[in-house]
Amino acid sequence: ADLVLPAGTNIIKFARLYWGGRINNSVITASPDTLRKIKIRKGITGVYTDAIAPAANVDQFAITATEKVYQTYVDVTQFVNALGGGTYTVANLPATAGAIGSGGKYAGWSIVVAYENTTQPYNSLRVYEGFAQVFSNGAVTTLNVTLSGLNVPNNALNADEAVMTTMAWEGDASLGASTNNPFGDFMRVNNIAVSNAMNPVANYWNGSITKNGVNVATKNPNYTNQMGIDIDEVNVGTGFNIQPNATTVSVQFGTEADQYFPSLFTFNIRMKDPLVTLNKTVTDASANGFVDANEELTYVLSGSNGGNGVAYNAVIVDTLPSNVTYVPNTLEVVNGAGVSAGIKTDAADGDEAFKGTNGSKTYVKFFVGQGATGTTGGQLPAAPNGDYSVKFRVVAGAIPGTITNTARITSNSQAGDVFTDDGTAIIGDAGGPVPVKLLSFKATLVNKNGLVKWTTESELNNDYFIVERSDDGVHFAYRAKVTGNGTTSFSHAYEYNDALNTNAQVVYYRLKIVDTDGKFGFSKTIAIKLNGSLNVSDFSVYPNPFISDIKVAVTSAADEMASFRIISFDGREMLKRNVSLQTGDNIVVLTNFGTLAKGNYILEVTTSTDKFIKKIIKN
Repeated sequence: ADLVLPAGTNIIKFARLYWGGRINNSVITASPDTLRKIKIRKGITGVYTDAIAPAANVDQFAITATEKVYQTYVDVTQFVNALGGGTYTVANLPATAGAIGSGGKYAGWSIVVAYENTTQPYNSLRVYEGFAQVFSNGAVTTLNVTLSGLNVPNNALNADEAVMTTMAWEGDASLGASTNNPFGDFMRVNNIAVSNAMNPVANYWNGSITKNGVNVATKNPNYTNQMGIDIDEVNVGTGFNIQPNATTVSVQFGTEADQYFPSLFTFNIRMKDPLVTLNKTVTDASANGFVDANEELTYVLSGSNGGNGVAYNAVIVDTLPSNVTYVPNTLEVVNGAGVSAGIKTDAADGDEAFKGTNGSKTYVKFFVGQGATGTTGGQLPAAPNGDYSVKFRVVAGAIPGTITNTARITSNSQAGDVFTDDGTAIIGDAGGPVPVKLLSFKATLVNKNGLVKWTTESELNNDYFIVERSDDGVHFAYRAKVTGNGTTSFSHAYEYNDALNTNAQVVYYRLKIVDTDGKFGFSKTIAIKLNGSLNVSDFSVYPNPFISDIKVAVTSAADEMASFRIISFDGREMLKRNVSLQTGDNIVVLTNFGTLAKGNYILEVTTSTDKFIKKIIKN
């Protein structure tokens, strides 16, 4: 049989070889450990490796006075991890050959493999093993089993996001439903019958090896009726009443005219991650887009959960810059996604926000989401129900200069991984009087370019505008010169299409407005978030800050190789890894940074056409 693994690095976390059959008691009497022994090799030629299972790994049923059926398993994790994907061959499987009318001789084997591949989406994997007998003896017989310990995500599933694989022994293709036995051999999940093109509802256990109703041909011998072993993979994400957050599933085995032995179940369930975002804006009391001495500023922090999974423990923290002072009793929840709207007290007294201090720093904290308290964040469901908005006010200093303020939202996925996003708002002073009145100034992302547009209400001696751009909101560089309209009382519209040849995830724009006598001033600063290229988008890193491991979530529009590098701020390369990205969602895990010095680093992701960077922090 062939083990087919996806592209990229695969680490085998669990591999067990199961085998079984029908055997005469005399064989066991002659060699008591015979059921424990088997041979395995990689490939179809070469030397076999002997494997022997512990005695506790053997299960048996007496079928007749002279025969038994059995199942044995042995751990082969190291063996498979060393050899990887490809063809595996098994030999010397203990069984008695021949034909018999009362149930049939059979023998077979299977390897169950669980692997880790950091380019694949997260899945919750469960393996259930046992060895049960379902025997009709001419009457309807059922066996009910509850499989516990499932970890279904907190949202609805698509059909292929929950995959069930089953293995059973001694199912017969010829013993299905009949006039006298209308139910035949069946399996029900949560009391719903399972069937497909290869596994009829009244003869599910029919000696087939299938994947979603299609015969698996990569096996030897490649029979449609394997005459003794069923291995069937079925999508059960929809239609089988597997509810969000379910921890159990009930399975019923039944037969009217057959005998078979269920042994293995696996459930592979796609986990759904959140994707929290935070956008921050600032407005000044005079509404001119500049900060004046001792002027009051209003910050609005808003965002949503754009992922498919719930974001748990959603907390927003905003550490205030030193050139502003918090205005007491202005903490307000506009929309808390489950938190009641309104003003919150400054004290940490039980409502969902407070003002705090840490050394010389002042910060504000909001707890948002369903079930939030005064000490813990709540749950943000997927948008639009996970949208939130909060605000507060500050007063600028007597000499305010440029005020840069960054806030962060932190949350956890259902699996416990940390998801964060930052939002920055920048406002500067006027830089001197310039007699140009702006009606609007905005920037949007259009076809991988930053389209900067502005409109003036009136202009007096306006010579030209300089469009400036920054990757950090502090250091601005010249991008273009746009001629003004001198002196005019009419409104005029301007625009500049800026090629975004940058690695930044957020870029900032401002206008330098220059009049005819050389005096100049600056507009307010605006920002746009970049969503990546045509090949890679939705690039996020978590947890950040990190201790030893980080995960990089990348959505790729094509199959391609990407280079991941961690670079120190002095330019030293600390890690480089080439990863094969697949179309769709990818999670790349970078590990073993426990010895990396604490501090700030750059994570660089390079594809065939683009490069992206993000600052990461090692704690």
